[in-house]
Formats: sequence, structure tokens, C-alpha cells
Amino acid sequence: MKNGEIVIRRGEMADIPWLKPIERAATGRFRGHPAFEPFWEQDFTPELFARHVRDRTLWVVTLDDSPPVAMAFTSEIDGIAHLEEIDVHPDVSGKGVGSELLEAVCAIARVSGYPAITLSTLTDVPWNAPFYAKRGFRILAPHELTPGLVQLQRREAMGGFPMHLRVI
Repeated sequence: MKNGEIVIRRGEMADIPWLKPIERAATGRFRGHPAFEPFWEQDFTPELFARHVRDRTLWVVTLDDSPPVAMAFTSEIDGIAHLEEIDVHPDVSGKGVGSELLEAVCAIARVSGYPAITLSTLTDVPWNAPFYAKRGFRILAPHELTPGLVQLQRREAMGGFPMHLRVI
């Protein structure tokens, strides 16, 4: 997929060395937030990225022929596509990269036959829940959570996330 200089494509093994630095830089934007430590402690290993490359659930953004500047990976929870992670390097944030990547991931989920896509995010960070709400996402009520999403919330709580600020 290409839109101007933003190129979104499936991740490849050659992209892996660029991905953890993108995630670290993006996570750095949370310094001072109660979710910073849980985000910082997440271990995005080369093996994790390699699994997503093999599963064809990793997407990267390049600008022209640059190395990746953003990435996203997905999974499936209870038959629904789930956006596990989306990270945009701060050097290119605010330029439409995250919006284009999110739109591409959602389009791929649609054409893959998923009825919806979910994600877990923070309510009080402008580039989290408010960003997704502007793009058509809504917060699920507790009775709408599938067993897998409830389990995801439990894992996040055990990981130290401030659950009073976390929504699906």
C-alpha cells in the first residue's frame, strides 16, 4: 500500500533490528505517566517480531526507502482481530503515519473476514483512546468483553498497568 511517501507493507525479517528502537522511542513518550513502567518492562524480543513476520501479522511503515519508522502487529482474540501493538517513532508522529497504519491494519482485518478489531488503550493520553475514537473505535462496556478480552485485562493488571485508565 502506498500513499505519497508513506509506504505500509508486511514486516520482513530484515526489518526486525529497527523495531525495538521504534517501540522504545514511542514508549519514551509515556515518561511520567503511571503506565510508563509497565510499557517499559514489556519485552519485545527479536523472536516475538520474527513470529509475527512468519504469521504475517506484522506491518511496518517506511517513508520512501527509509528503514521502518512505525510498526503494528495483530493477533486474534475470540475470533476477532486484535491490535496488539502500534508504535510510531516520535520523529514522525503527527504526520499521519499512525493514522495511515491504523487504517491499513483495519482494512486488512476487514478483507480477512474479521467482523471487528479490538485493542487495549489508555483513556487519558491524546494519542491513545481519543486518537482511536476519532477513527471510529468505541469503548466496550464490561458486558461486551469476550472471555479472551477479560483474560487480556487480567494479564495487563498483573503487569502493573493502571487499569482505572485502561479500556478495550
